Amino acid sequence: MKSNAQVKEKRRSPRRAALMPAVIFYPNQNEHVGCMVRDLSQDGALLELPLAKALPLIFWLRLDGETTLRFCNVAWHSENYLGVEFSEQITERRRAERWGE
Repeated sequence: MKSNAQVKEKRRSPRRAALMPAVIFYPNQNEHVGCMVRDLSQDGALLELPLAKALPLIFWLRLDGETTLRFCNVAWHSENYLGVEFSEQITERRRAERWGE
């Protein structure tokens, strides 16, 4: 079994540990769900919340203390965790890959 030092990080941007409240907003609905951000990077986040598997695959996320919303795509999920990628970063990365920027 590999130690943590031997596991190669596959993320495009470094993540940092977090313990930050956030709110999930569903597109075209007035409902919202509280969650906890467990780690955060420029490209995405790890969210902890009950019944994470029941959420839609796209939603808006507002971090505590911020006024902006981040449009998220679910990359993976388990019972109580979601790995999300921020859509703005996906678009920018694809543009850069396509145009060599």
